[in-house]
Amino acid sequence: MVVIPGMVGIGCGGSKSISNLTTAELFQIGKEKYDDGKYFKALSYFQAIVYNYPGESIVDTAQYYLALSYYGNKDHELAQVEFNRLVLNYPASVYFEHAVLFRAVCAFESSPGNYALDQVGLQQAIGLFEDFIIDFPESELQEDAHKYLNNARDKLARKYFNSAVTYTRMGAYKASQTYYQLVIDEYTDSEFAPEALFGLAEANFKAGEFDEARRLLDNFLTIYPDHTLAAKVTEMAVEAAFLNGTAASERGEYDSARTIFRKLIEKFRHTDRERFRRAYECLDKVNQAADEESQVEDDDTGARGELGHPRRGI
Repeated sequence: MVVIPGMVGIGCGGSKSISNLTTAELFQIGKEKYDDGKYFKALSYFQAIVYNYPGESIVDTAQYYLALSYYGNKDHELAQVEFNRLVLNYPASVYFEHAVLFRAVCAFESSPGNYALDQVGLQQAIGLFEDFIIDFPESELQEDAHKYLNNARDKLARKYFNSAVTYTRMGAYKASQTYYQLVIDEYTDSEFAPEALFGLAEANFKAGEFDEARRLLDNFLTIYPDHTLAAKVTEMAVEAAFLNGTAASERGEYDSARTIFRKLIEKFRHTDRERFRRAYECLDKVNQAADEESQVEDDDTGARGELGHPRRGI
């Protein structure tokens, strides 16, 4: 929670109508109602000062508590307007720094709770928090600003991550890859970055792009070796390697396929007998396919030789 500067109370305001109250009386009554949590009732007293006494020395304080009253009433959009008014009109105010941060907080609080909805306000809030951190490096509110910034970034990362998951379930792997990559590139420090990297690898795996899937899975294990997904990633990386070797063989890339399966043979020679046998059998199939193709080519060459040299004189 952002710290709000205290305000010393002033004398009793009596029971006059608002129009007959002095600025000091208006402020005291408004502040009393604010302190009691009666934010809506406090608004009219602070508004009376701001709108009717713009030249008074207390006006920036009234402007600040007017914005806080809207905020306390959970009317974040109007609160943002009033905090922004303080920032623009009273840059020398003791409340200026707080108003700058609260302006960003209001943009954050105004963003839709449903991650699937448009989050333009959230993107605005992120920009405002970043500006505050840069502009007020010595502020006592730096910790608050960083917390809000991280929460805002996590919220936006969640939106993009959920979009990627949805596209993956639909089988739209190219679209899902775009959103996973966005989370990885722009929100590396968010809690969704590891899952986005795994999701990107999984999307490539399901799309039949086994070599890229294996590369991403290996990256995951390098960056997040202790993550809860590490065991699952390890299993998928092995399967991606096997499928990548098979796909290379089917494309006629026998040397690449041999290299893949020989690495798997060495990897599992002393640790996993079943996978060692599987890799050995796959390598044997690659060699058979290469031999058969070579034999067909030899036969074709021989046939062309026999037909390609007609007798002289014909």
